[in-house]
Formats: sequence, C-alpha cells, structure tokens
Amino acid sequence: MTLAKNLKQARVRMGKSQLEVAATIGISNAALSNYETGYREPDLDTLKRLAVYYNVSLDELADLKEKPEDPVYDLWALAKSKQIAFNGKQYRLKDSQKQFLRRQLGVIFNHFDPIEEETTEELRARIESLVNGDR
Repeated sequence: MTLAKNLKQARVRMGKSQLEVAATIGISNAALSNYETGYREPDLDTLKRLAVYYNVSLDELADLKEKPEDPVYDLWALAKSKQIAFNGKQYRLKDSQKQFLRRQLGVIFNHFDPIEEETTEELRARIESLVNGDR
C-alpha cells in the first residue's frame, strides 16, 4: 500500500474528516487531500504530526514494515483501556463503565461462533515463511 492510501485509511479508521485532521495538525484541507491522493507528499514534520495524530508509527504510514492485511483487535483488552474511541469520538472510561462494557461485550459475543485458532505448528510455519521471504 502507498503512503497516500495509508494516510486515507488511517483517517477513515478514526472516523475523521479531512477538515478535522487538517485543522488539528495545522495544515490546509487541500494539502491533506493532496497527500491522500498521492499528488504531493508531506514533509517529515507533517508526516510526524500525522503519525502522532493517527497513533501509528512512521513505518506503518510509509509502509516500511509488513503488517497483517486485516489486523485483529481484542475488544476485551480494549475495553480495559482508560481511553477508547468509537465512531470517531474518544471516551475516558471509569472502572464501573469498563466493567459494564465488558459485560455487554460478553452478552453480544455469546451469539457468535468463534473462528478456530491457528495451531502452534501452523503459526510457526507461517512465521518461518515470512522470515524466509516466502509469500
């Protein structure tokens, strides 16, 4: 994936508009639009501000390190965090709210069938394949 696509994906993942992001990091909406379409590339300082804003590394934005195609986030672990984001808004949770959220997640996920996990051998084989450059 290119820098432009990664920038747009990070913004969309956070549920933010180009106007919101641009205003927060101190650039014009047109500049951010140019970065996301690949028409221009941000300077290093702007790239750093974008990485901090999106809470990702520069490696991730520039696609220097390989990452999983579809990362999996453990909602149980996220529900233990002091701060979470939902639908583009951030929330600070009290302990009682975190407990309530975890109970509700348990109720919801009781209706779903879990995916079978990879065996240790399958995981080792996949890691070896990536380390050896096999794709």
